[in-house]
Amino acid sequence: MIKQVVWIKNSQTNDWFDFLRLNLDAPYFLGKRGVYVIWYTSPGLAKVVRLGQGNISERLKEHRSRPDIMQYASYGQLKVSWVILNENELFGVEKFLSRIYSPLIGDRYPVEIQEIPVNLIGQ
Repeated sequence: MIKQVVWIKNSQTNDWFDFLRLNLDAPYFLGKRGVYVIWYTSPGLAKVVRLGQGNISERLKEHRSRPDIMQYASYGQLKVSWVILNENELFGVEKFLSRIYSPLIGDRYPVEIQEIPVNLIGQ
């Protein structure tokens, strides 16, 4: 059974957030934990660069400082979205999304963790 989640968009533009311009110090992010996805878009192509879980603003700030992630900005605009989840869902959702999206950059995901299927971005 697929868990229905809400992928966060910019409510003012109804578009996905620009990874490089998103204000990660905004009060909104205080204590927000979940799973996030960073991808690039270019005409006719989109590819997930990195996904992960944890404290959303801290993790995204860390990723902005990584050249291996930032190099993909030259392929197209970097976008980001996330879902807020319970702590016990983070690893399972992350594992499911990593299998579905096959991110260009990623870590190993524990095999003993059971996947938690969720609706994909834009669905």
